[in-house]
Amino acid sequence: MNIPSVVAPEESKGLGNPGEATPQQELDRLWNYVYKMQYKCTKSEYLGGRPVDRDGAYDLCIEPQFWERAKDPNYKCLMYSFGVGNDFTFDDELANRGCEVHSFDPSMDLADGTVRDSGVTFHKLGISNKDLDKDANGWKMRTFKTLLKELGHNGRYMDYLKIDTDAPQGGFEDMLMQELLDTGLHSCVRQYAQEIHLIGPISNPDKLNRCRAIYRQMTELNNHGWRLYNTTDNVRATRYIQKNPDFQQIQNKPGMLNSGGALLWETAFVNFNMQGPCKVE
Repeated sequence: MNIPSVVAPEESKGLGNPGEATPQQELDRLWNYVYKMQYKCTKSEYLGGRPVDRDGAYDLCIEPQFWERAKDPNYKCLMYSFGVGNDFTFDDELANRGCEVHSFDPSMDLADGTVRDSGVTFHKLGISNKDLDKDANGWKMRTFKTLLKELGHNGRYMDYLKIDTDAPQGGFEDMLMQELLDTGLHSCVRQYAQEIHLIGPISNPDKLNRCRAIYRQMTELNNHGWRLYNTTDNVRATRYIQKNPDFQQIQNKPGMLNSGGALLWETAFVNFNMQGPCKVE
């Protein structure tokens, strides 16, 4: 399978070491990355989400090289979905398409192990970079590697991996991407979708480092064969709160350097460099 090349955004060229880039350069680099598609999926479906504005919807590329059920209707695909927020619409759609779906959210008032009519299994725990039976919020947290073992999925392909989680400094998507890179488990994930939660002010050193890390993680995943094929601006809440249906994401950008604003992107990747099923010790 030929892997499409990736052209770096103009703002990333000539910056040298990450520490040499200014907050404005880092913001521009990430901004331009998420809007430059690296692959065109010729057959995709935008699934789920609440009817009024499609909040909670994500894209599924159903080209045969990324969606096994297009070749084998009896194939049992596997999906992990981190961050439900009481909206199972996307997860239900994947279950209805023949996937074994596991949904995770420690913040929800729903019993662990609940099985929905669609077949989705709910787990009252969250994704983290550490295994904790109780974090600062009182939540049970697990790493991706541990979940594969505990749920009996060692040796399975991860056909779809989705994360849309909120946290005080942003989300947990950077933790998950870093684990995929550190463990090599990026090589067993066919499709990956996430909401990027970028919180300002980027002039704050911690938030600047997170902006820098998210860009680095996605470009490193590009080096392993991942290609970005869909980005959706999530300005739905802002449009609803401000009662401004024409609000655009770029209106949030100027204040990101020195204020506490937020940029939210839903991004979807396909993996051109599958190496085999997920294997953990």
